[in-house]
Amino acid sequence: MAFQVKFTAQRGKANNPAQVTVAAGTSEAQSDTIGLNADVTNLSKGEFLTMIDDVKARIEKGLWPPI
Repeated sequence: MAFQVKFTAQRGKANNPAQVTVAAGTSEAQSDTIGLNADVTNLSKGEFLTMIDDVKARIEKGLWPPI
């Protein structure tokens, strides 16, 4: 069965994996694929990487599949 998930981290809520939201995702072009979509209009590279770390921490601490 196909399973998709979307993780959302917001600027200003970095360094807090609990603030990462988890929701149903959309299908990718193929199975077992990760797509990263980001609006980095005002993000520094450091902020962006911190937000990715928050998503990683949320995945590590949660159930799998997460929803």
